Amino acid sequence: MTKTKTDDQVKVLQWVTKPDDIPTIDDAFWVKRQRWGTFVSIGADDLEIITALTEEQCISATRWYLKGLQDNSFRDNEGVTYSGEVGGKL
Repeated sequence: MTKTKTDDQVKVLQWVTKPDDIPTIDDAFWVKRQRWGTFVSIGADDLEIITALTEEQCISATRWYLKGLQDNSFRDNEGVTYSGEVGGKL
């Protein structure tokens, strides 16, 4: 049995995939302007990474985030707990 896509499903797939005229940044992601004015970075796996108010902020934050994933720097504080209690009399 062959499944066929409706016209609406094809439009959604075309909207999610990277257009040919959009440049890939650092060979890792590309940035799309959303209809309400924000910008979203999309990785090579077509998953959204960062949403920001300007394109420059989106690129900068995405580079920082991807570098953190690559360096495992987000795992440095894993297992660290903090207490919100104040010692002594107030």
